[in-house]
Amino acid sequence: MKRFDTNINFPEEGLTVSCEVEVLADSKFKLLEHPICATQAKYGDVILADFESENKLKFLQVVEASELEILDFILSKEISESEKFKKLLNTLTEKDVFWQQDFGGIFCFFVKPDQVEKTKQLIQSALD
Repeated sequence: MKRFDTNINFPEEGLTVSCEVEVLADSKFKLLEHPICATQAKYGDVILADFESENKLKFLQVVEASELEILDFILSKEISESEKFKKLLNTLTEKDVFWQQDFGGIFCFFVKPDQVEKTKQLIQSALD
C-alpha cells in the first residue's frame, strides 16, 4: 500500500494538520500518525477523505475507528530529555505501543484497552 505525508483539513474544527497516511482504497486512508489537536480522528483510524489538492485531504468521516486509547501528557524539557524517560519510550516501543512527540513536550501514547492501566503505571514510574 502507498504511504505518504499529507495535510488533512478538518473543516468542522477549523484545523489543518500534517499527517502520514496509508492509501487503502479510493478515498479511504489509514492514519499512521496522530493528527495533533484534531478531535474527530486519531492514530490508527481509517478515514474517508477527498483530495482538495495534490497534497491536501479534506476529512469527511471516520469509517473504522481504532480500538486504541490515547494517553496524553505535556512534559517539561527536563523530563522528556531524561534518560529515565528515554528508557520508558524504548520499553513502550518494544511493547508495540505507538507514541508520538509533538511541539517538544506533548506526548501521546496509543494503547490497547487492556493495556491502559499497566501503561499508565509505566509512564507514572518514569515521571516520579
